[in-house]
Amino acid sequence: MVGRPRARARLTPPLGLCHNVLVPAEPIAQALRRVPVLASLPADLLARVAALSRVRSVARGEVIFAAGEEAAFLPLLLAGQVKLFRTGPDGREQVLHLVRAPSSFAEAAVFGPGVFPVTAQTVRAGTLASVPRTDLLDLLREQPAVALALLASMSLWLRRLADLVEGLSLHTVEERVAAYFVSTFGRAGTPMRRGARVELDDPKHLIAALCGTAPEVLSRTFRRLESDGLLRVEGTTATVLDPVGLVSLAATTPD
Repeated sequence: MVGRPRARARLTPPLGLCHNVLVPAEPIAQALRRVPVLASLPADLLARVAALSRVRSVARGEVIFAAGEEAAFLPLLLAGQVKLFRTGPDGREQVLHLVRAPSSFAEAAVFGPGVFPVTAQTVRAGTLASVPRTDLLDLLREQPAVALALLASMSLWLRRLADLVEGLSLHTVEERVAAYFVSTFGRAGTPMRRGARVELDDPKHLIAALCGTAPEVLSRTFRRLESDGLLRVEGTTATVLDPVGLVSLAATTPD
């Protein structure tokens, strides 16, 4: 069972009060340019977003926002990793997405009901930029190009949630775990060939949560994949045994 998130640290001021102290505007704009939702903006609009942004470091285990809180800012992850999850009555987590920098998230909450529907917690320390909701809405009314960029990002999040629902409801644990590893090799830029290896960035309890299963079930699944001659996981290293079979299992669709 995954424990509840640690209490929010009180030594760090709220995001809305974290100004860009001693941080030049140009490096912030360059960092924001790497966020896909902002990549296509003209330089002058990107500079305006940078001027509105509050940038700070986030520690591992820090809760950025909790489900039910007011969505008063748009988060932009510049470095690190953040998990988005819901917690059940028994304390178990369902991870909806692992945000990997650089990326934006929670657009639907910011521009919709104004309430975060999930909890966001840092799993790898990094850097977070935030744009106050009121300032961003004013910019959207003035500059449709920004609105179009954010609309495209919201469409991508909707597709991710649809894929998550499909994966949990229509695919077996083995298929979901295979898909996770195919994605991991793709992110690492490692060709899927026999004997190829990759170091796992995510801890096993988080891999289990992303695959919609429990850590003990994940361990059994690792052993089953190895006995089937598809994949071997030793510690934090995954080795491909049968690339064609692994990809085929990941791409399995129900009849």
